[in-house]
Amino acid sequence: MSTLDDIPSRRWDRDGWVITTDRDQIEAAVVCDYLAAGDQSPAIPLETVRRMIAGSVNFGVFPGEPGAVGMVGYARVVTDFVTFAYIGDVFLLDGNRGEARGSWLMDCIEGHPDLQNLRRWILMCGPRPLNWYKRRGFIEPERPGFALHKTDRQIYRRAAEKAE
Repeated sequence: MSTLDDIPSRRWDRDGWVITTDRDQIEAAVVCDYLAAGDQSPAIPLETVRRMIAGSVNFGVFPGEPGAVGMVGYARVVTDFVTFAYIGDVFLLDGNRGEARGSWLMDCIEGHPDLQNLRRWILMCGPRPLNWYKRRGFIEPERPGFALHKTDRQIYRRAAEKAE
């Protein structure tokens, strides 16, 4: 049985690009800046992102050797390693999309040896990538009420205002 502390870091190389699960290579500031600029996690604190990274299987995308070049893409998986996996915070920075890099990132996630034989994969996304994920086998719930969620998009803003 896998746990976050037991699984080794993985690395995939393609045409000079690298995807790695090495937590030490994941650039929390890049993730934080991207998430904070969007509608889902405005004002998310860097410390929250660091804790998020610590509790996830992370996939960083680099246009060369990690550490020598900056991270330009990211995704994370929250899982029990037995029954389910939640894919979240998937992004490629502007100028790094195209050339099937997103597909390669998802191939690495879905092919990760410690994320096999799971009964359910879950993700949430905006309308733009919806059809792309559907082509990868993800479907919308067929039964009304099957999948519910609760989102507080202002949680980080309220926390920041209280801290002032």
